[in-house]
Amino acid sequence: MTHAIRRVYCHTLGCDKNLVDSEALLGRFADRGVVAVDDPERADIWLVNTCGFIEAARHDSEEAIGAFARAKGDRTLVVTGCLAQEHGVRIQRDHPEVDVVGGVGEFDRVVSAALAGFADWLAVPAFEASYEGLIRRPLLTPAHVAFVKIGEGCNQGCTFCRIPLIRGKLRSRPVDEITAEVRQLVDQGVREVQLVSQNTSDYGRGTGEDLEALLASLAAIDDLRRIRLLYLYAGLFPAERALRILELPHVVPYLDLPVQHASRRILRAMRRPGDPDRAAAFFRTLRRERPDVVLRSTALVGFPGEEEEDVEELLDFLAEVEFDHLGTYRYSPEAGTPAAELPDRPAGEVVADREARVTDLQTEISGRRMAARLGERHEVVVDRVLDDGADDRTHREELVPGLLEGAWRDEGARGRAVAWNDRGGRLALGRSVHFGYDLDGMVVLPVDDGVAAGDWLEATFTGATPWDVWADPAR
Repeated sequence: MTHAIRRVYCHTLGCDKNLVDSEALLGRFADRGVVAVDDPERADIWLVNTCGFIEAARHDSEEAIGAFARAKGDRTLVVTGCLAQEHGVRIQRDHPEVDVVGGVGEFDRVVSAALAGFADWLAVPAFEASYEGLIRRPLLTPAHVAFVKIGEGCNQGCTFCRIPLIRGKLRSRPVDEITAEVRQLVDQGVREVQLVSQNTSDYGRGTGEDLEALLASLAAIDDLRRIRLLYLYAGLFPAERALRILELPHVVPYLDLPVQHASRRILRAMRRPGDPDRAAAFFRTLRRERPDVVLRSTALVGFPGEEEEDVEELLDFLAEVEFDHLGTYRYSPEAGTPAAELPDRPAGEVVADREARVTDLQTEISGRRMAARLGERHEVVVDRVLDDGADDRTHREELVPGLLEGAWRDEGARGRAVAWNDRGGRLALGRSVHFGYDLDGMVVLPVDDGVAAGDWLEATFTGATPWDVWADPAR
């Protein structure tokens, strides 16, 4: 007697750390003989991995749950992740179509319940979620790049952030376990890993290990080409240490260091480590000693009590530091956080104007820094080759015209790019060290038929916008 093969489709919301959790869940399903598919119509199990970081993320998660619940038919519907961690009982009440609700880290229990056909099943830890190894997992990224989560939870207690309430205190994974995972990923074709956690600077606290030991262990893995560090705290990460780490094999000159703000008064209210003067000195040292380093950060606007002088301090700081990439988001009052009780929250239209000013300044800075790289030659990994499908044609139509109107090395280079695009020449999307996967912009390359995703090419930057680069491969 034969049994039909079961198939699971996963819809992931939120950050890259949540993406890793989705991969871990799919890995547990694969261990039980369930095949992951990228078309929901082909699956008999639907998995929605939710985000609950801020109100907008919760809204998106609720919308997704509702959409999948309405369309589920006779499928098994599983809801997990951050929103489920905090609001599992409510999800079951509001969406009776949901069969299984599980909190973060409940990989094995969620999979067992889904496959056993438990209806109306709930597994949500009271506070701190369990944390299991993530070694066995299929990738939701291109086959040559993977996010690797090196820890769970956070000890910082920033007044605006719910992460410690949802995911608990920091638990760092052992160096040996992470190294085994990366070695297995490399064996299956991964060449770049992006290390993530809620606070990568804090890795190893309480375990007797540290980030340098982890990086040294990963650097010894044959065929690993890039290690990218995300979510470091400048206030907990002296410049001298950063410079030492940047000298380690395979660590790319790219650091993601969310600053959130630059007003001493607002940082104090946020309970963020460090202060603006030390942060500015930190970044000046990095720029002086490693002019090739790419800096990425995040700014939060609209925190309670923020005034015009605070915004001016932030703008002055950004103008001095000149981040290559900067994300912005607006403050959202989160239940259970100290900041939710603070008075004097700026009006929505005021916050929107402040965010626009930050974005306009950053666009100018990023454009200038990108244009300064024109004529440089860099190694680029191909993430995707555009084909003639509708999605890729739309992507090409949205991306290329803006690049052609950007800054160019010379008119000859721009003319060749225009001609290539006009005749429908083949294009690939890739990344040099300047771009994190699924974080920043990309490198657009005119390529021959033999080029495929995962190939590494030497290419010269010839055109640029504040976000993307056109590069001509060496032929």
